[in-house]
Amino acid sequence: MSLIFQLKNIFFYMVLFPILALGQDTSIDTTNNNDKKIYFGWSKRTNSKSLKPYFQQLKNTEYGVQRFSVFEQLIIHHTQKSNTDSILHYSNLYLKEIGNWEETEHVKRRHYAKVHFYLGTGSFMNGLIDNAIKWHIKGLQDAENSNYTEYRYKNKLGLAKCYIHQSKNDKAITILNKSLDEFSPEFPSLKIKNNILLGKAYRFQKEYNKAHLFYKDALKIADSLNDIEMQLTSKLELAKLNEAQQKLEPAFQGYESTRNEAKKNGFDAIYFEGSLLLAKYYYSQEYHELALIGLSMAYINAIDSENLQFQREALILQAENFAKQKDYKNSYAIMTQLFGVLNKIKSSQQREIIKELEIQYETLEKEKEISKLEEDQIIKEAELKRQKTIKNAFLIGFLIILVPVIGLLYMYYQKLQTQSELAKKQKEINEQKVTSLKQEQELNLIKASIAGQDEERKRIAQELHDSIGGNLAGIKLQISSIPDSKSKLKNISQQLDDTYQLVRDISHTLVPKKYKQNNFTGLIKEYLNNIKKTGQLNVAFHPHGVEELNGINDNIQMELFKIIQELMTNTLKHAKAEKVDIHLNFVEKEISLMFEDNGVGFDSKIANDGIGFKNIKNRVSQLEGQIHIDSLKNRGTIISIDIPISKKQKS
Repeated sequence: MSLIFQLKNIFFYMVLFPILALGQDTSIDTTNNNDKKIYFGWSKRTNSKSLKPYFQQLKNTEYGVQRFSVFEQLIIHHTQKSNTDSILHYSNLYLKEIGNWEETEHVKRRHYAKVHFYLGTGSFMNGLIDNAIKWHIKGLQDAENSNYTEYRYKNKLGLAKCYIHQSKNDKAITILNKSLDEFSPEFPSLKIKNNILLGKAYRFQKEYNKAHLFYKDALKIADSLNDIEMQLTSKLELAKLNEAQQKLEPAFQGYESTRNEAKKNGFDAIYFEGSLLLAKYYYSQEYHELALIGLSMAYINAIDSENLQFQREALILQAENFAKQKDYKNSYAIMTQLFGVLNKIKSSQQREIIKELEIQYETLEKEKEISKLEEDQIIKEAELKRQKTIKNAFLIGFLIILVPVIGLLYMYYQKLQTQSELAKKQKEINEQKVTSLKQEQELNLIKASIAGQDEERKRIAQELHDSIGGNLAGIKLQISSIPDSKSKLKNISQQLDDTYQLVRDISHTLVPKKYKQNNFTGLIKEYLNNIKKTGQLNVAFHPHGVEELNGINDNIQMELFKIIQELMTNTLKHAKAEKVDIHLNFVEKEISLMFEDNGVGFDSKIANDGIGFKNIKNRVSQLEGQIHIDSLKNRGTIISIDIPISKKQKS
């Protein structure tokens, strides 16, 4: 009998099948005799968008630890979602890549301890308990050999969980009590799982007081760590304990509240288990119709997550439920489906064995290749050693013959060497004298050139200030004497005033530092303050290492000043900025200038340099510096300039 036919028989009074066929979210409102409302729901799973970055990383990440980390994150995600086939898929990929990884055995064993734990977890969730035990034992051996304490603990917990499932509770309790003493202080989050498993083992042995103590301790630690998954797991186990003690009302409330909270937080595995427990509860209370609804939904969820263990449990209870109602036809149909699931479990177990054999075969082939390479290397090394021995014997014989000749030649060589050294030293002394004279002459020429430039700047500044500035001032006074009623003359007077101020500023900036009373940073501040007074820009200047900046060579100071002038001129003309920040630093024998405005910016990749930028780049190049321009449209402009300073460039 197909699943659709089964659902039709169970929900003949509901419009359920069309909704399920469309894969939409659905929930069924059921009410028992105590007027408790319960919702059994199912929603078709889709691939989570949150996993896309992991898939992208697997495409781009290099082979080794980075890929292993992505595998781990995917396995943990699918464990929370109860996607058992995905857990086993990524675990097998992880296992295969470790086998082909060229790394030391110690490092590989640590990763084997992890992947064997994940394979044990996936196998357990799929009902492959014998497989799970095998993987956890392997993981425990790898963890012990590599001294990996965390995965010694995790694999022991996995092993104990399998023994509890096989009703070997005494064996599980022995492992868990020993682990609790050995590991729990170091791993509080794993102590929660340890306590939950101890509680479960004691519950199956009907030692309910002990079980209750361990469950409560687990919940307390989970609350302190704010571990929602472990909080929900502890609450679900406490609800199971209540049902075992025939405290049906607290058990019912525990199942319902826990599974709803699990679904809200995305812990599908806990939600499925809670739903299955509710269905079992209804079955035990002989609410057969409600039990069938819950079991059918649990079965659908188990199919969607490919969880064979949940499918098996749901089908067994459905078959028993139909049999209780003497509906043997449907009970037989469910048993047919159950045999199919059991066959899948066996097939899955066989597939896992085959995969393991494939991995072992590939690992063996890899080891054979390595052995062959090592053998070839040994042969090559032996041949090289033989050739080296022959060469050494030949050289020793040749040297014995040459020893007397070498002695005579050495004495003659020493004599020639002494004469050569004397001649070389004399030549070096003469070259040093010539070099010193050249350097002294070049230095004098440079000083004379700088002095001439400074003198010329001073002369031009004085001419601008005294002649042109004086004439402008006189013209302004004459125009000022004309009556104020003439508005055009007012405008001319204002323009003359601006021109006079501009000539005055130019004359001041032309004068080198040594002709000014202010130091270098003070000169820059004065210039920027004059611009700030116009109200067009809010300019901030931040010098760092003021003493060092004021102590550098006059020529470098003047060039830096001109660069700042050019940058300010460009900003005023083109940037439409409201604010400018200038940082000038002297750090580790290097001057760093950063000029930043919040203007309209430009595309530095396609923009052509104007005269201003060409002048700036030429000045930076002359100072053997570097310039970097960072600008985009509507984002402002940042210009950084780095200039190295040698000892000779300090004043």
